[in-house]
Amino acid sequence: MSMQTQLMQALVEKIRSLPPERIAEVEDFVDFLKQRAQAKPHAPPAAREFPVISVGQWPEGLSLRREEIYGDDGR
Repeated sequence: MSMQTQLMQALVEKIRSLPPERIAEVEDFVDFLKQRAQAKPHAPPAAREFPVISVGQWPEGLSLRREEIYGDDGR
């Protein structure tokens, strides 16, 4: 008997031992997993394949330190 068959049998036995309301929850969860597996990506392909344009080298004197951007000593 294959490992997958053994796992399936063990899962079925666990489900059979549940009360009916819990079996309904298992069924809902399985439906959710199936739906999620079939879900399409949210972004259209063109948006996912948008090319990143190089902006060149980072300017030597440019800093992103808060103090230098806002001049408020980080407050």
